[in-house]
Amino acid sequence: CAKGNHYNDYAILYRTNAQSRIFEEKFVANNIPYKIIGGVNFYARREIKDLLSYLKTIDNARDDLAVRRIINVPKRGIGLTTVNRVQDSAQMRGIGFYEALQGLDLIPGIGRSAAKLDSFVALIEYFKGRLGKISLTDLLKEIIEMTAYVESLEAEDKEDAQARIENIDELLNKMATYEEVCAVEQKEVSLSGLLEEVALVADIDNLDEEQDYVVLMTLHSAKGLEFPHVYLAVMEDGLFPSYMTITSDYIDDLEEERRLCYVGITRAEQELTLTCARRRMVRGETQYNKISRFIKEIPAELLDTGSRRIEPETE
Repeated sequence: CAKGNHYNDYAILYRTNAQSRIFEEKFVANNIPYKIIGGVNFYARREIKDLLSYLKTIDNARDDLAVRRIINVPKRGIGLTTVNRVQDSAQMRGIGFYEALQGLDLIPGIGRSAAKLDSFVALIEYFKGRLGKISLTDLLKEIIEMTAYVESLEAEDKEDAQARIENIDELLNKMATYEEVCAVEQKEVSLSGLLEEVALVADIDNLDEEQDYVVLMTLHSAKGLEFPHVYLAVMEDGLFPSYMTITSDYIDDLEEERRLCYVGITRAEQELTLTCARRRMVRGETQYNKISRFIKEIPAELLDTGSRRIEPETE
């Protein structure tokens, strides 16, 4: 923070909830307190916890909570009574939950559920066999595809699923970035290493409400609020405005995005910083997007771009 300023003088605004992930990780790494307004921390979101539980189970299967979380996600017809019988058997024998799943003949009363449990174990063992043969990013893509995880989200709530899919895409970005950094730094890529890195952020306790913190929120959540210093992030065509908006047949769709951008711009009381990336990871793949047309629509005399020239948008 600049001299005399507090952390809560600063707000970072972004288009979608999924875009909070990179800021959360950087703030934790640099011991900067933050709070997400109107949303849940990235690694606490249901779909992220589900997929990380798959990865934890594939990594060593010693986390009983992770195994129990995904044994019926997506739904496989494995009920709580069956899960409790496996858990009771594991505790009686002093072994882990997953280890008990690998010896179903020793669990009394498991009955017709045995086939479903065997199928789950076979799936996890298949994924374990893929470790080292494909990238971690591709492994997660296989998990999503073979479990039909996205389809299960869409079956629950089509509208809600879109935001959750964006979060999943951001998790893929995290994994691809991890592998990229390992390659540059000539470090070994490992699932354990990735999960340890994630745990540094995922295990952070909720901040005290009275604590001084940087505010993170979506543009929709920012309506009616103002801050001395505002950072409006991810200002790139294809992201803000979104690709679907740009290619829409309805001009009102783009106008709605433009109004949302105006909301973000006017949240700043003293200083506004607009940011975009030359290169960005999207769904685990590198993309090169143009600067947002919304930035190009701002009169040049109102922008301080250093030595870089921004060409105005032309139809």
